[in-house]
Amino acid sequence: MQPEHFESSKLVRVGSAANEIEAALVAQALQEEGLTVTTDISPGSTLFGGLPFEPGHQILVPDSQAERARLILNRFPHFKSPESAGGT
Repeated sequence: MQPEHFESSKLVRVGSAANEIEAALVAQALQEEGLTVTTDISPGSTLFGGLPFEPGHQILVPDSQAERARLILNRFPHFKSPESAGGT
């Protein structure tokens, strides 16, 4: 469920995190910069043809904050942006 302030905005994925800890750290970093952020559990990497190995999390922000969020996330060299992971 999305927070009430997300309802009027289109959410945009600005990256993905491998686990809950990484997702929380990324979300906190964006929030400290004044952005509105949420995470969404999504399929992570798979092992042996589709067995879930570890759940992944999408990092989502309102579309009006997406460009700024991506600039901030560029400071984290190990963070996977959708562009580097081949997603959108």
